[in-house]
Amino acid sequence: MAPAAAEKPEKPGAQGVGPRTQLAKVPLSGVDMTQTYVNPINLPGMAVRNIVGTMPPTDANVANTSQIPASLNLPTWTAASGRTLSSRSSVGFTRISENSARTGADWSAVNVDGTIYLYASGAMQNAPNNNRTVWSTTDYLTWTPHEMNLGLVAPTVVQVGDTFYMAGNNTPVYRADSPTGPWTSMGSFLRPNGQVLSVGDVQFFLDTDGRLYLTYNIGSPIMGAELDPNNPRQLISDPVVLWTFDPRQEWQHIGDNKATYTHGYVEGSQLFKLGDTYYLQVASGGTEFTTYATGVMTSDRPLSGFKETQRNPIGAGNNHPSSVYPNAGHGSFVVDDSGNLVFFYTYVIAYEEFFERRLGMDVCTVIPNGPQQGAIDCELSNTPQLAPGRKISGRDDVGLYNVATNSQAYWSSSYAPGRNPYYGSDRSLSTWWEPADNDNAPTYIRGFGTVFHISAAQIQWKELGRTFTKDNAVQYTLEYKDIPTNTWRTLVDRSTNTTAYTADYVTFDRVLTNAVRLKILGTTENVKVGVHELNVFGENYHLVASKGMLTP
Repeated sequence: MAPAAAEKPEKPGAQGVGPRTQLAKVPLSGVDMTQTYVNPINLPGMAVRNIVGTMPPTDANVANTSQIPASLNLPTWTAASGRTLSSRSSVGFTRISENSARTGADWSAVNVDGTIYLYASGAMQNAPNNNRTVWSTTDYLTWTPHEMNLGLVAPTVVQVGDTFYMAGNNTPVYRADSPTGPWTSMGSFLRPNGQVLSVGDVQFFLDTDGRLYLTYNIGSPIMGAELDPNNPRQLISDPVVLWTFDPRQEWQHIGDNKATYTHGYVEGSQLFKLGDTYYLQVASGGTEFTTYATGVMTSDRPLSGFKETQRNPIGAGNNHPSSVYPNAGHGSFVVDDSGNLVFFYTYVIAYEEFFERRLGMDVCTVIPNGPQQGAIDCELSNTPQLAPGRKISGRDDVGLYNVATNSQAYWSSSYAPGRNPYYGSDRSLSTWWEPADNDNAPTYIRGFGTVFHISAAQIQWKELGRTFTKDNAVQYTLEYKDIPTNTWRTLVDRSTNTTAYTADYVTFDRVLTNAVRLKILGTTENVKVGVHELNVFGENYHLVASKGMLTP
């Protein structure tokens, strides 16, 4: 019996329906790769957090249940009860940190005359100086760090007229004449009756009518109030509940596996407006877990009536549950001068300890019509995307795959015990390849298992030890194997690099190859480094098409 002819995949939109299966990526033509980015964002000078954990010598107090019965015996539970139970159930456990770690989270963006300023939590140590850096960009590709005179945890900034106001977790309100400071204290938030209000995970929102609002809380419920725009520390309405934890919604559960109904740490709220619709976004699931996620609710009023009118969390179904493909945690939306709705979010790693985080960025859209009209649609990305405002044929994704994931094709000049070269491309940021201590010329080769045209790479560095600072820069070269001559040729020369990147994204002229070679030359602070992930982006679509396997 003759085999049946292969059925061609249904084209998107055919007969009014989408494809039945996910279609393969097709590379965009005419792409300038220097106009692309990859998550996590290549942000210079991120803060360093140093937490040292020591494991108890015995298990005598581990899994201590002495504080649990009172919580279990409550006749009814609230989200706060769940958080209490969580802390009591963790008595005696300790988390070990092998090294200091880069970190940045709780991203808050402000558009100031076309320049995007991005504020963040840093090491969350020694506040109010935990992270005094604010980054600015006009193209989403080049980020300039600015040092401020103070740094806050989970900061928020708003511009009212010519004045900028900043606040953070349980801080006073500060004012400045510039988005980079210097900042001076105005005093704490005050309720309408003059009582001091101490709040966490705060966000300002200036409405189109000039009215100013505040949303806040770490842990359910999310609260909101109106502020005096001429004196933003003063509430002119009593706080009201905007949103609360719903244990029936799995995305709000805490934990990587979402098994816990009791609490979700609903936090990181932001109120914003698109057209006539008010949007409230909240994070939930725990900032130490890769399933930390963001959901969005809508209303026609700023302080009431919020309903879930879309599928949550943001980006659900477009990524994978591993630390290379995390959900989008505590962050903020901003509309730029070109009308792009850009979402900056917390990208969780959390290996060394639970505040190890990075920056993610993707462009979102508002669904214009149909049953989901008004819903915010975001596809979280982990391969090269055109920077906001640079679409080609309506596409952001340039159609490249991460080709450096073949588990059998690797080589290194050495490796430390338990840090073999497999871990340099295993799709997990919880592991890394590390050269041996006596290796004076660390070299790492990644093979692709077949041949690809490649045009970009991302090296996610693992700085080792506890002595490096936010200014530590890695110096290296990246080469490719030239197939016709069977020799190594240079792709990128960063032998004199002095910019401290944690996830170094580089682009280069398109080449056909089966492997790349990374040579680590050292760092500006003489720190040993390994590689969390060496990602290489390319395609063999055109090669396959030229051999007749793909038909128009």
